[in-house]
Amino acid sequence: MKLRRVDDQIRFGLMWFNSQTPYATSRVTAEANPDVLDVNVQMELARTAEQVGFDFLFYADGYIGHGEANARIGHGEPRLSAPVWAPVAMMATSHIGVATTLHTRYLPPAVIARLGANLDRLSGGRWAWNIVPGTKDDPLIGLPPLEHSQRYAHAAEAVRAVKAIWDAGDGEVDFEGEFYRFKGSMMGPRPVQKPYPLLFNAGVSPAGQDLIASECDYGFFAVVDDLDKVRGPVEQLAARAERHGRDPLEVNLVGSIGMVVGRTGEEARERLEWIRDNLDMEAARGWAHSFLVRSKTYQDTHQGDVDEVARSVGIAAGSTVLAGTAEEVAEQLLHIHRSTGLRGFQILPLMWSVEELKAIGEVFPHLAKAGVWTAPEDRGWSW
Repeated sequence: MKLRRVDDQIRFGLMWFNSQTPYATSRVTAEANPDVLDVNVQMELARTAEQVGFDFLFYADGYIGHGEANARIGHGEPRLSAPVWAPVAMMATSHIGVATTLHTRYLPPAVIARLGANLDRLSGGRWAWNIVPGTKDDPLIGLPPLEHSQRYAHAAEAVRAVKAIWDAGDGEVDFEGEFYRFKGSMMGPRPVQKPYPLLFNAGVSPAGQDLIASECDYGFFAVVDDLDKVRGPVEQLAARAERHGRDPLEVNLVGSIGMVVGRTGEEARERLEWIRDNLDMEAARGWAHSFLVRSKTYQDTHQGDVDEVARSVGIAAGSTVLAGTAEEVAEQLLHIHRSTGLRGFQILPLMWSVEELKAIGEVFPHLAKAGVWTAPEDRGWSW
C-alpha cells in the first residue's frame, strides 16, 4: 500500500499514453509512437516509468473526441477508458501509483465508490481518483449543462457522498444532500488506503481550489511561461488549505509540463522544432477551441492570434515545454520550483517509447543532487 508522506520534496507524475498522440496534434508523432492499443506496450511502458522514478501514472479520460481533424491523425482517438486500461499498468508494476479519471456528473456515488474500492484492492492500495465534474461530454451523456459554480457544488457533494459510503464500511449509509439522496449498505471489497484513496482534481478557479483544499490530496494545472501565473495558484491553494484547517504541505499542487530530453541540448531543441513544424494546424485549432470555450484559465493565459494560440495549445495542451539535456531540464525545473513553490510536476512526453521515458528518468538524479527530490524507493514508495 502507498502511504501518505507529508514533506517538501518534488513529486513526479506521468500523464499517460492514452491515445496515439495525446499531447501533440501531429501525424508524425502518432506514426512514430508505439501502438496505444497493444497491451504489451502498455505494460512495458508502465514498468519503465516505475523503474526510472515516477511517483504515479495519470489516466485522463472523456467520452467525446476533439473533432474530425484530430481523429484523422490519432489525436485523442481512439482513447483508452481509464478504469478499464489502468489495471494493465497495475498488473505490470508493484509500487507506482495509478490515478484514473471518474466523472462525478456521469457516475453515481455508489458506482464510483465500488469501482474505486475494487481498483484500490486490485492495485494493492495504489489507486487514486481524478475527480472531474464533467463538461463538454454532457450532450452525449444526455444531461443538461450545469453552470460552473453548480458543477463544482455537484462534484463536492459527490465526493462527500463517495467518502460516506467508504466510511460506512459494512454498515448502512444514509446520505441526504442537495443533489444525492440514498440509503443502504454496499458490498465489499473496501479500499485498502485509509481513510480514503488519494484524490486529485484540476482547478485554479476559486470553486475548484476550494474542492481541492477541502477534499483532495493533489490539485493540478498547466505550467505556463509566465511564472507569476504559476506562483499565484500555489500560494492561493496553500492559503485555502489553511482556512480548511489543513497543513498546506498536505495538499500538493502539480503542474503539467511538456518535456523533450536529448543527448545534447541541440538535439532536444531540434526534435521539439521538428514536432512544431509538423503540427496539424486544423487539429490544433480544434483542440485550442475546446479548451478556450470551457476554461477561463485558458482564456487568460492564451491570448492573441488564433493560429498563434493553436500552435501553442497544439503541443502539450499549451503548457510550457522544456527541451535540453537531462541536466539542463533539471535546472529549468529547479528554477520553476524555487520561483513558484510548486512541489510537483506532471510530465507530458510529446513522444512515447521506453527510450523516451529512460531519457526523462535521467533528469531525476540531478534533482536529487540538488536536494529537492528523493527516489520513491527511498521514501517507502509513498505518495
